[in-house]
Amino acid sequence: MATVGGVRDRVLEFLAKYEERGLLVLKAAIAAAVARRREGGAKLGDFSYRDVVARLRAQGISYNPSMLLRILERDYGVIETSYRSGNQHWWKFVDFDAVVEAVEAYEKGDDIGDSVGESGEEIGLEGDPRVELLRIQVAALRPRKLLKTLKLLAAKKRLTSRDVKLFEDLAFNVLPKLVRVLEEAREYEDELAEEIALLEKVLGLAVKIARKMLVEEKVEAEAVEALEAIARNL
Repeated sequence: MATVGGVRDRVLEFLAKYEERGLLVLKAAIAAAVARRREGGAKLGDFSYRDVVARLRAQGISYNPSMLLRILERDYGVIETSYRSGNQHWWKFVDFDAVVEAVEAYEKGDDIGDSVGESGEEIGLEGDPRVELLRIQVAALRPRKLLKTLKLLAAKKRLTSRDVKLFEDLAFNVLPKLVRVLEEAREYEDELAEEIALLEKVLGLAVKIARKMLVEEKVEAEAVEALEAIARNL
């Protein structure tokens, strides 16, 4: 079971890895838990396997959630078995409110907008080839996925060592390329207005996270200095 970080952060990590399927399973479990709380009366847990399957099928989804439910329990410690028999399996949320908060934060980051160039028109090569090349480079950077990842990091109250390592990789290996493409794209503001806005969002959010990290580092350094001063005076 994953025990590092709070439930909210563990849910965000789960969603970052399993994305849409993970979100669908979690939302089905949350909806089932809410419905059972409204019903009241005796219950074996917050939700059952059958509850999740039924809610997924109601959305036209035939995906078997058993693997992701096991992962939520075993690897992330978000849910725990409350009852199990030969034909039933029930779970309860370790912290229901934290799970809901994490899902809401994730969905805010997931609502990014339409994809580049999905107007339905066929893309030809009649325009400036330099503009088309920049569009290709923007697509290769996968800015919407970057934005989603950064929003997940920004939503966390405190970054884990794994989060810091991920951000370091983005800062040194991805963002330099993004800045170069952004600088070139700004020379074609009329043709690439949408792409420029998207890249600027990514860069702006990265700056926000960097400032947050600097503040955390400063606080930690000041705490260490204070402890060292106390130790010297003992």
